[in-house]
Amino acid sequence: MNTVADSPHARRFLAVCSCALLIASTACGGGGSSRYADLTADELFGQATERFEGGDHGEAVQMLDRILVAHGDWNRVPDARLMLGNVYFERGDYLTARSEYSRFIDRYAGHPRSAEAGLGICKSLAALAPNPERDQGYTEEAITSCRNVVIDFAGNAASAEAARISNELRHTLAEKEFLTGDFYFRRNIWDAAIKYYEFVASIYPESEYAAPALLGVYRANLEIGYEDEAEVAIDALLERYPDSEAASQINAERSSETGGDRG
Repeated sequence: MNTVADSPHARRFLAVCSCALLIASTACGGGGSSRYADLTADELFGQATERFEGGDHGEAVQMLDRILVAHGDWNRVPDARLMLGNVYFERGDYLTARSEYSRFIDRYAGHPRSAEAGLGICKSLAALAPNPERDQGYTEEAITSCRNVVIDFAGNAASAEAARISNELRHTLAEKEFLTGDFYFRRNIWDAAIKYYEFVASIYPESEYAAPALLGVYRANLEIGYEDEAEVAIDALLERYPDSEAASQINAERSSETGGDRG
C-alpha cells in the first residue's frame, strides 16, 4: 500500500529539503572561507606557505584569498599578494599570475619586493610565449616587460635574470624571422627571402641565426643575378662570423672552386 511519503509531491518536498540542508551545512562549516574564520592572518600565511611548498596550490590560494579579503590591514598583505602570484605561476596559470604581480606593482609602488613582482610579470609572459612558428605577441610583450625590469632594477638579481630571459626570447623572434625567410627561399620568392634574412642579420646579430641569414642573403642574390650584393653579404658573413658553420660552408665552396680551377 502506498503511503503519503511515497507520493510524487512528498518525494519532491523531501528532495528540496535535502538540498537545503546540504547548502546550509556547507555554508555553516563545510567549505569556503568560513573554514579559516578562526585563523589569524599570521596563521593563514604560515599554513599557506606550507601548502604552497607542499604543492597544494588550491588550498594555498584559498588561504591567501582569505587574508586579502578579511585581513586587508595586516602588515604583510603585500607578501600575501606576491605569494598568490607565485602560486598561480607554479600551477601554470600564467595569465592570473601576471595579474597578481601587476596588482602588486600598482598597489605597492616602491616596495622592497617590487623587483620580484616585476620579474614575475616577465616570467609569466615568457611562459606564454609560443613556439617560433606561431604569432609572437606574448613574446614581444614579454621582452618589453623584461627590459623594464632590467632598467628599473639595475644591479638587482632580478635584473640579471630578466636580461637572460629577454635574450632567450629574442632568439625565438630571430628564429621566427629566419624560418619565414627560408619559407620564401624554398619557394623561389627571392626578394621576400632577402628581406627577412637581412632583418635577422641586422636586428638579431647576436643570435645563432644571423650567420645563416647572411648566407641566405648571399644565395638568394646569386639566384637573381645580383652578384655585387651577394659579395657584400658574404664579406659580412666572413668578417662577423668567421667561426660559424655558414662561414665554413663558404670557405669549403671557395676552396673547391679554386681546386677545380687548378685542375
